[in-house]
Amino acid sequence: MFNYISQLIDDPDPVIIIPFGGFANDTKIYAQARVLEDEGIDTTVDNSFSKNIVRSFKRFETDEKADVSVKVTWQNKEIVLVSDREGYVNLNTNHGLDLKHKKTIWIPITYALKEDSKTLFTITDSIMKPASNAEFGVISDVDETILDTGLYSFLKWKVIINTIVKSSDQRLPIAGSQELCSQLYGGSTGYNENPFFYLSNSPWNLYDYLQAFLEKNNFPKGTLLLRDIGLENKRKKSFLEGNKFLKIKHILETYPSMPFILIGDAHDLDSEIYLEIAKQFLDRILCIYIRSITNTKKLKKVVQLIKNSTHVEILLAENTAQIIKHAKSKGYIIS
Repeated sequence: MFNYISQLIDDPDPVIIIPFGGFANDTKIYAQARVLEDEGIDTTVDNSFSKNIVRSFKRFETDEKADVSVKVTWQNKEIVLVSDREGYVNLNTNHGLDLKHKKTIWIPITYALKEDSKTLFTITDSIMKPASNAEFGVISDVDETILDTGLYSFLKWKVIINTIVKSSDQRLPIAGSQELCSQLYGGSTGYNENPFFYLSNSPWNLYDYLQAFLEKNNFPKGTLLLRDIGLENKRKKSFLEGNKFLKIKHILETYPSMPFILIGDAHDLDSEIYLEIAKQFLDRILCIYIRSITNTKKLKKVVQLIKNSTHVEILLAENTAQIIKHAKSKGYIIS
C-alpha cells in the first residue's frame, strides 16, 4: 500500500544502500544491507506530530531495487553481491583476516554502487567481532524487554501510536534495562566488553529508529537484528521456523565455544524460544532472564513452563533490580 501511494505522488529518488550491521567470528563474516531509493528521512530534532507521521510513512514506503550489483570491501578483501527482489544483499563468506584481540573489535565494511568505473554511492558500516575469550555473549529481546512498546495494550494499539507518532528520542527504556545491559557488558571485572546482540521482530524498516534509541539511551554497542516483512515471509507454523529462534540459533552456531545469557519478557514467546535453544545447545546458556507481566493468563502459562524446565537456570523477575541482584550473585557482573 505504501509503495502504491508513493508511485502516485512521488518521482524516483536517488538509489542508496542502507547497511544493517552484522557480526563475525575468527573465520566468517555476516552482514546485511538493502538497496533502495533515498526517501530523505528528516533527522532534525523536530518531534511534532506531523513530522513524526511523515518520517514513519517514509520508513515503510520503501522503493527497493532488485538485481543491483553491490561491491563490498573490507581491508584488502572484496566481493560483489546482487540485491534480491526486496533489495537485500547478504554477506556470508570467509573474511580472510588474521585477527588477534582480547576485546571486541569492529571491522569496517564498505558498500558501493558502481556504474562502469563511476561510483554512484558508497557507505561504510562496522561489523562486530567479539574476542574469542569473551566471558559470555548477551542476546536481549528489544520489545518490552528494554523498550516500552505497548505490547500489553488492547489490540496492541499503543505499539502503533508509539512507533508512528513518537520519534526515537521520545521513546522510554524499561526501568533499569540500560543499567543491567551496561553491567553485563562489563562482566565480572566491569570492563570486559562482552558482545551484545539485540533482537526484535520489528521490520528492518525501523533499523535506524531502534539504533537511534539504543544510542541515545547509552545501551552497549552491539548488533541489532530485525526481520523482513515481505509477502513471502508468511506467518510460521511454529516458533522453530520464526525469526527470533533462527537468529539465536545462528548466533550460537557462529560462536560454538561462547556461553550466553538470554534476556526477554513474558509478553511474547521468549520463554518458549529460549528454553528450546537451551535444549538444543546444552550447557551453552548460563541463564535465562524473563521480565514478568501483569497479564495473569499469559503469566500463568510462563510460570508453568518454567516449573517444568530443569535443563537451564531461568529467572522470572518482577523488575530489573532482581535480575541485577541474581547476576551479581552468579558472578556475571561486578559486585
